[in-house]
Amino acid sequence: MRARRSACCVVALLALPAVAAAQLPSASVAAHAMAGNFTAIARGYEAVAWNPANLALKGRPPFSIGLGVLGGSLGLDPVDFRALSRFSGDTVPTVTRQEWVNQARLSGGQHGRLDGGVTPIALSIASVGVHLGTTTYTNATLSPDAWEAMLFGNAGNNAGQPKEIDLTGTSVRAGVVSAVAMSAAFGLPIRFTGGIMKNEQFAIGLTGKYVMGNGIVVAQDLGSVLGTGGELEFEFPMIVPDSSFNGNIGNGVGIDVGLAWSAGAWRVGLMAENVFSTFRWDTLRLAAISGVGYFSFDSSSTDFETQRAFSEAPAALRDLVANQRYYPTISLGTAFRPMGSMTLTADFRTNLGGDDAIVVGPRTRMGVGMEWRVLSFLPLRGGVASVTDGWQAGAGFGLRFFGYELGVSSSIRRRGTANESGLMVGLMGIGR
Repeated sequence: MRARRSACCVVALLALPAVAAAQLPSASVAAHAMAGNFTAIARGYEAVAWNPANLALKGRPPFSIGLGVLGGSLGLDPVDFRALSRFSGDTVPTVTRQEWVNQARLSGGQHGRLDGGVTPIALSIASVGVHLGTTTYTNATLSPDAWEAMLFGNAGNNAGQPKEIDLTGTSVRAGVVSAVAMSAAFGLPIRFTGGIMKNEQFAIGLTGKYVMGNGIVVAQDLGSVLGTGGELEFEFPMIVPDSSFNGNIGNGVGIDVGLAWSAGAWRVGLMAENVFSTFRWDTLRLAAISGVGYFSFDSSSTDFETQRAFSEAPAALRDLVANQRYYPTISLGTAFRPMGSMTLTADFRTNLGGDDAIVVGPRTRMGVGMEWRVLSFLPLRGGVASVTDGWQAGAGFGLRFFGYELGVSSSIRRRGTANESGLMVGLMGIGR
């Protein structure tokens, strides 16, 4: 078996229709380059997603705009694309495949993730901002036995002797969500230092969001078995949009609250996302597919087309859909400017939802970042962070010309022994 063949199969699994995670994509190439350490310094249109209170602080742009900002990340674990690429075009040695199977068993399967977001337009005028964006995510898992069957065939890792392969645990969680948000910020006459620090400011910001679910796919293997004789009996029920699908299968509203303080060379930001959220998937627009079938050398039967009422889906899948909602996320950040051309930042962010909550990227992140304007038209950015199950690092730059900035950034996220890669690009009116 060739590694590129394995990679193609896994990527095909990930290419299923995707579902949403954070309602608003970041829309900030700079934040991506700084590994998400951005709560205290987001300015202009970027503040709508990162901290609306920053829109009321001095130094905000009178006008800023982001156009066509898009980005995403893709990763496999525990066997990642880097491991697969080592054998591109070559046969993967048996000992290596055995090692990959053992890694998957320790990790509960072979996992794939695809997160992405696009912001067609976001803008700010003085202390008011607007953001329109779409977010997508896909999480897929091959059970350890399914991964073994992909690498070794129906004989499995069993010295060439056929054995029963249990596919239970193979699953897909995917979706797409769009949102439109409006932010407003207000300065408050509060001075914590009593005038000791110069130019002290304090502000509060609110973001209101209307959220629309564009698509969802939830599927989970409940006992499929590949027998020793090559026969396959499978049960892979799914929940998908029903036949009347029109791009709207759920909606709700949400509110974010931000606080910001600055004085001298220091800035602090606190963001509470989804302090109020009513988004739910509309189960009246969802359908259940039994996903049962049988294959053998002389007969076959499948049912992946008949749509049934949502209520006929297995309880486990119905519960997953019910729990796919937005829970509060808390972010705390600080920034220090040691010189006019350099800004240092530090952030902590955590989501308060359970395992089935809609979350894009790591559930918890803590790190530091830096922006250094080596030349006035060439800001350089970078950052590192400790994240759930690993670490993340980013780097990028901006190229400023005629009042605009073309930003490019890349990232790498380490989960256990596997890597995820990310890329983000966008054109923006200079907002900081």
